[in-house]
This record gives sequence, structure tokens and C-alpha cells, in this order.
Amino acid sequence: WDTKLKVSLFLSFLVNHVTCALCDMVCTSVSSLKAHTRFRHCNERPFHCHLCDSSFKNAYDLHKHVETHNDSDAYSCDVEGCGFISRTLQTLKQHYKRV
Repeated sequence: WDTKLKVSLFLSFLVNHVTCALCDMVCTSVSSLKAHTRFRHCNERPFHCHLCDSSFKNAYDLHKHVETHNDSDAYSCDVEGCGFISRTLQTLKQHYKRV
């Protein structure tokens, strides 16, 4: 039974997983393979910044980039005497991890 179980589990793994032909990464679905291919193997960057020449593979990365152009919404550290200021919330969070 042990061998039959191992073979059964292996076959279900093969049936339920899709491998990338470009890098051998194993994905759990065709849609995740498409997303992997788009982000790892395609150079297309359809999301363009309207403030500079930068472009991005997805809307989230563009949104985070656009924050870097905004001086008025600066994020500042509330630790007494620190004075650290960042143009993005993500950078402020990274700062807090170091403080």
C-alpha cells in the first residue's frame, strides 16, 4: 500500500501543478503560471507614470512609485528627537523596524 499511496500522491501532484517552460517553477494553476510568466519573463510595462518616464508591470508598483513624487504628504517618524521623514509609508515602516 505504501508504494501505491506514493504513486497516487505523485500523480495528483503532476495533475494539479503546471511547470513554467522558461525556468521550471511549479505553479498550482494555469492562471498563476500566466501571472508568473508576465511578472518574471515579460518585459512589458504597461503602467506609465504621468510625472516621469518610469513604467511598471502592475498598477500597485505604479501607485507606490507615484507616492515618491508627492512632497506634501510626507510621512514622519514620531519617535522623539528622530526627525526622519519619508515620502512613502513603506519606507517609514522600514525605518520603524530599524529604530
